[in-house]
Amino acid sequence: MKLQDILNGNIFSSAWLKKQYKLIGLILFLIMFYVYLGYQSEKQHKRLGDLQDELRDAQYELLTLQGELTDLTRQSSVEAELAKRGSRLQTNKTPAIRIQP
Repeated sequence: MKLQDILNGNIFSSAWLKKQYKLIGLILFLIMFYVYLGYQSEKQHKRLGDLQDELRDAQYELLTLQGELTDLTRQSSVEAELAKRGSRLQTNKTPAIRIQP
């Protein structure tokens, strides 16, 4: 096989190439499959990054909502809300008495 045969295109009609067409086809298939897997891996990696960002945002939102809930359920906040709504409920001012047996 000479460089002149390759440049002329005579390599495609050579007996060696005709014998090896199955192997060449297999190699081409494996190359295409390898490229496909690379693209799929890149796609999955991008999706993983997006999901991690979404999870981080959800965690921040959870912390914010927990803080707001803590503020709303404090005794002083509940008393202020009850007073605003005109309720007559009040906190007991006398301490509880413990009964000894």
